[in-house]
Amino acid sequence: MPANSKPNTQNQDEIDLLTLFTKLGEFIKNSILWLVSLIGSVLVFLLRKWYYFTVAILLTILSAYILNKAVEPVYSSDLIMRSNATTNQPIMSSLNKLGSYASERNIAALSGELGLSEEDASKIKGLETFWLYDIGNDGIYDGIDINGSYLSDTSVVKLENEFVIRTSVLDPGVLETLENSLVNYLETKPYLITLNKQRLAELEAQLKQTSYEIEKLDSLQKREYYTNPDHLRQQEGQVVFTSEKTVRTFHDDMFRLLELKQECERDLNIYSEVATVIEGFSIPKNPENGSVNYLKMLIWYFLGFALLLSVIITFRKKIWPKL
Repeated sequence: MPANSKPNTQNQDEIDLLTLFTKLGEFIKNSILWLVSLIGSVLVFLLRKWYYFTVAILLTILSAYILNKAVEPVYSSDLIMRSNATTNQPIMSSLNKLGSYASERNIAALSGELGLSEEDASKIKGLETFWLYDIGNDGIYDGIDINGSYLSDTSVVKLENEFVIRTSVLDPGVLETLENSLVNYLETKPYLITLNKQRLAELEAQLKQTSYEIEKLDSLQKREYYTNPDHLRQQEGQVVFTSEKTVRTFHDDMFRLLELKQECERDLNIYSEVATVIEGFSIPKNPENGSVNYLKMLIWYFLGFALLLSVIITFRKKIWPKL
């Protein structure tokens, strides 16, 4: 008996495994057939109730047209700014205060802060600032963090010196005036002016010290080159490996100092103001609340309502059998 038990067990296991795969195949086949049947039934139902969806589409077009005529068009545009005097947060907070004036329709305060006429200030519907995020930490921004979702991701780096100003206006012609007013607004803030003066003074001192270090290193390199006995012995036909290493070290230090000098000169000449506009407002062609946007927004509501209404009417006797 023990000699025959093992083959019997193997045969039984093979039969059980075959039965399992057979049942699994039948289940998958039945599931696919059921899904295809369900999709077909839904498509047939939708085709039979085509008039509901036709009316929904017509109502969507009519509603979008009425809204487009009734609501004043609003244009949106972005500006990328670099904060030079300090990090982004103080400047962004100051600009967001202007955005609260615009959203509250406090035209007098907005006009006074930006130095605009009340007519131009009344054309500003909204103003917000957003962080730029960098994926991979390569120094190049990959997008605008509109919802604040990327800043919570540890793999994403937010740029500390550049940010976005997004504005909504009733007339795109006011964007150029608004751009200049925003720059002037920041340039007249005493706190930012003080920080920027301190930054420029530190840059000038750093540039002066770097230039001095470059001259000193250049003189030291020349003296070492012409007086180094290793170099002299190499000229006589002897090979000394330490001489090339010394000169290469001088070169590395010189390149590092030259790069630092160029950065100081760039900041002093190009980024000398409190903030610099990297990319100004572009003039939008189409309003953000035009007919197409209304169509995209309303179509799903009307189609959903049409589907719900058609289901209720078709199956009303099953839903409310006593009616």
